[in-house]
Amino acid sequence: MKLNITKRRAWLKTALLVAVAGATVSFPVAAETLTLRYNQWFPTGHWSQSGGLYKWFDQIKEVTDGRVVVEPSAKPLAPPNRNYQAVVDGVVDIAWGPHGYTPGVFPLSEMVELPFITKDAGLSSKAYWRAWDKYFKPTGMQGEVVTLAMHVTAGGNIHMRDEPVLSLNDLSGMKMRVPTPVIARMLQKVGSVPVSGSLGELREMLSKGIVDGTMISDELVTGFKLDKDINAITQIPGGIFTNSAFVIMNKAKWDLISSEDQAAIMAISGESLSQKMGALWHENDVVARDAFKKRLGDNYVVASDEFIAELKEVFASEQSNWLKGTDKAGIDGKAAIEFYNAQIMELSK
Repeated sequence: MKLNITKRRAWLKTALLVAVAGATVSFPVAAETLTLRYNQWFPTGHWSQSGGLYKWFDQIKEVTDGRVVVEPSAKPLAPPNRNYQAVVDGVVDIAWGPHGYTPGVFPLSEMVELPFITKDAGLSSKAYWRAWDKYFKPTGMQGEVVTLAMHVTAGGNIHMRDEPVLSLNDLSGMKMRVPTPVIARMLQKVGSVPVSGSLGELREMLSKGIVDGTMISDELVTGFKLDKDINAITQIPGGIFTNSAFVIMNKAKWDLISSEDQAAIMAISGESLSQKMGALWHENDVVARDAFKKRLGDNYVVASDEFIAELKEVFASEQSNWLKGTDKAGIDGKAAIEFYNAQIMELSK
């Protein structure tokens, strides 16, 4: 009897080991998932998020076989002007936002924010990534983070609560919300009052009459549902400005990703993501422009040659001032501008 019990125990032990071995082969342990926090400060329904970044997040999950997942925060973990620093400090892992929200911190980015040069934000964004990679990155710009995209938004126009702006004289005394330091300096030169404020604050600024107008692209007005407070627009061909924007990741989190997955993520980022984000701005700007023309009629005007000449004169010093700053950064600013413009020309063919 004892022998039978001993044999039975031995048989059960062997059977258990075989079962465990079989289970291990059939059901391998899943690789650990790295979840990255994205600072969601822009409206989740805005096409730049739902049609741009969220699709990119899906791609990241796909190309890493689920090993890297990006989750937008339920509420902003940092305000727009602290977006970059929040990634550096590890408060968030991924962020997107304009450089202009932190005036003076990224002076090299002002090259692409100059007027009259952004006719197609998608093509300009592709050129911008190349210029950043060739000229700006070597200076240490954004060296505290991993840069995944650099893009521009659609060219900005002059949006007013009341009458369209037909000359620089019409801007004198006007309180204008400003999107970039370049625009702020221009407005001061012509006697306007620059008012700082994020896009999230712009609705209240317009509705309460805190500002008379703003420099902004047509699509952002419709995207942020500011339409009812804008009753006149002056279109500036090539834009009176454009926003420079980044997509960045915390370095420590990036280092937790395998080299293979890093390569897979970069393959869908960089120039590709930059162009996609810029192209979304361009496409939606064309739609918004047509809608505004239909609604505003004669109050949607294209700047005259005389007005453009006035603007060019007042902006003339901006490029020369920017070039002086590049000397301090140790780069050939003139070559960077020529390269950027040449890339846009080449891509436009």
